[in-house]
Amino acid sequence: MVELTAPELAERLGITRRYAIDLLACGAITGRQLPSGAWLADSDSVARYEAASRRGSGRRLEPGNAWALLWILSGLTPTWIPSSTLSRLRGRIRRATPEEIARAVSSRTTTHRYQAANAAKAAEGLIATGRAAAGQLGVGLMDDRRAAVGYATRTAAEYAKSRFMVESATGQHVVYDNTLPVPYSGDTMPLAVIAADLSVSTDTRERSAGLRALEELRARWLTVDTRGAT
Repeated sequence: MVELTAPELAERLGITRRYAIDLLACGAITGRQLPSGAWLADSDSVARYEAASRRGSGRRLEPGNAWALLWILSGLTPTWIPSSTLSRLRGRIRRATPEEIARAVSSRTTTHRYQAANAAKAAEGLIATGRAAAGQLGVGLMDDRRAAVGYATRTAAEYAKSRFMVESATGQHVVYDNTLPVPYSGDTMPLAVIAADLSVSTDTRERSAGLRALEELRARWLTVDTRGAT
């Protein structure tokens, strides 16, 4: 994982160094402070912040509705939301660009990074997403299982403890907090979730693939949705 210094973060976001440090200090962007007092920003967190702050992208959805939107795009039925909310989400999908969808769902989870001695052991019990399940999308990427990347079935901290994983800002293993409002028994997340997680990757190829997959899923959904604009 690449980490950014405060000056690098400021340059990337087009802000002052002082404001960049404030974002790190308040937790808006995940980072760590060195004994010298200097800050290093988690590049994945920076990407999520950029997705959430992009102009013209519309407001972010609360977690339950964000998951519901991704369920709809995946061709599934989000049983936990009322029909009125379902109708509004359908309307949002019709109007949204891939970038807007990525931003809308970006705050539904928190990313945790860990170090572990054994990638296979670290991945046991995770619901795969992102690059670990990218081959499911058919956008030119293969599943990359060299590192564990997925959602815990409990809290990330509990999962990591059970797998003897050590939290580290530079860790290659990524565990997302599972904020799904209903139980999920699959070993891989639905397609739109995989795509959304790829779309905020700091790897340009992964991000492009995630956005392309979101657009393809949206186009596919539009061809079968017959309810009309809401």
